[in-house]
Amino acid sequence: MTNVWYHIMRVYIKIGLFFLHKRITVVGKENIPKKGATLFIGNHQNALIDAILIPATTKREIHFLARASAFKKKLISNFLSSLNMIPVYRIRDGISTIEKNTAVFEKCIEILKNEGAVEIFAEGEHHLKRRIIPLKKGFARIILGTLQKYPDLEIKIVPVGLNYDSHLSYPNSVSIHYGKPILANNFIDRKNSDKRFSKIMNEVSSALKKLTLHIEDETNYNEIITKLNALEVDYTNPIEANEIAENLKTTSTKKPTKKYFNWFALIHLIAKLNSIFPLLIWKYLKSTINEVIFTNTFRFAAIATLFPLFYLIQTGIIYYFFNLKYALLYLISCIVLGIISTKTMTVN
Repeated sequence: MTNVWYHIMRVYIKIGLFFLHKRITVVGKENIPKKGATLFIGNHQNALIDAILIPATTKREIHFLARASAFKKKLISNFLSSLNMIPVYRIRDGISTIEKNTAVFEKCIEILKNEGAVEIFAEGEHHLKRRIIPLKKGFARIILGTLQKYPDLEIKIVPVGLNYDSHLSYPNSVSIHYGKPILANNFIDRKNSDKRFSKIMNEVSSALKKLTLHIEDETNYNEIITKLNALEVDYTNPIEANEIAENLKTTSTKKPTKKYFNWFALIHLIAKLNSIFPLLIWKYLKSTINEVIFTNTFRFAAIATLFPLFYLIQTGIIYYFFNLKYALLYLISCIVLGIISTKTMTVN
């Protein structure tokens, strides 16, 4: 049965993402199975934004795992559950909570059995490094458990590369690269399973490394990033970025600095003045964020709630003192200013 609420919220989230990003590019949509048991496995460099970009750019209804700490309050828990989010427990949540993951895995198994789709970030944690860190075994255990219960079920893995030109800036650009499906059945022996799941872990990791920039050299990571930044590498193009990174020793990093003149600067100023109160609130909220990686998660929340609420209040005030015509003109101008600002502003 179609989850109508899920699809309504997906549209709302897509609108929020539109105003968060300067550009959203989707590559490889033809690789997404239209039906059947599917695991979407992506890299994890931008907290909640990673999690909502995948459902927002595919027609599949997706269930996805989220850290259990977000489900502590009942009201929030009910809301997240209505969006197909499933809490997953980590050691930091308490040793006793790990046992609850058995029920989580069982739920995922039943979703796959019903030919549904599950989204998992197999790195097991979010990070700001432009590399694929060693994958955790959770997704492989779910596949094994599913095949042990339903041996005739075909399970496909779709590797997903999420690529940001800047993880924390506004407005940043992002590309979502969907790789060719991997038939999980070919890498899991349900009767004599390799408990390290080396074959499937290597296959998925290798696929992800092609769909996003992967800097293998951890020792010289910062130096490599500095050189890539000097070359103004397009991080949203992982094929090109990986090629440049591999040939960095033979590539000149001296590149003339380009001077940009933004013809929309006046419009940006007007947009900021029109949004002065929510911007001040956002400035305060930003200062309270404990983990910098959540910056765009909170920014998305502000864009999706705080700013539209302010514009609606302003619209109501104009309607009260003037008339509906002026109120609607103001509301439309807010939307136009927002679009122009998001799509033309230099990444800050």
